[in-house]
Amino acid sequence: MTVETVRQWQGLYQGVVVSAVDESRAGLLQVRVPEVLGEDVCVWAAPLTPLAGPDCGMYVVPPAGAGVWVQFLDGDPDRPVWVGFWRGGPGDVPSAAQSADPGTPQIVLATPSQSALVISDQRGPAGGIRLQLDGKNGPFIHISKMSIEISCGGPEGASIKLAGNQVIINGGALMVQ
Repeated sequence: MTVETVRQWQGLYQGVVVSAVDESRAGLLQVRVPEVLGEDVCVWAAPLTPLAGPDCGMYVVPPAGAGVWVQFLDGDPDRPVWVGFWRGGPGDVPSAAQSADPGTPQIVLATPSQSALVISDQRGPAGGIRLQLDGKNGPFIHISKMSIEISCGGPEGASIKLAGNQVIINGGALMVQ
């Protein structure tokens, strides 16, 4: 590579995930970066992650079609690194993020099947920590300043809620004080 070519690819470029099937399980993504490589060329990009080490760290596997930001080490298009994600629009925001008022500090991690971990500073019973499986009607654990609730999900699922000095089972079918 010439010095002129290397300098050309400094900065961030929009890429799209083609495949996340990484047999090495190192977090590599096969991506397309049209602005740099053209429409038809795909490359394997290494992850930049906020935490990594022996048997610890953060591991993210986005779906095919997800938007990723890509940089090239020393501007070299043969050394791609994916450094984060870009949203194509409001539809790319997890539905679990809609549970808090706009501007409320929160952290939401969600999968395409709507399993989610929501940590929210929303005031009242909606705030706290919620671990949800398979969307809003699935099983969940919710911890707030007011209560702790475990539910199998749906209107027919069993639930236990601890609130104050009460234990409420199945929506009030049994209450213990």
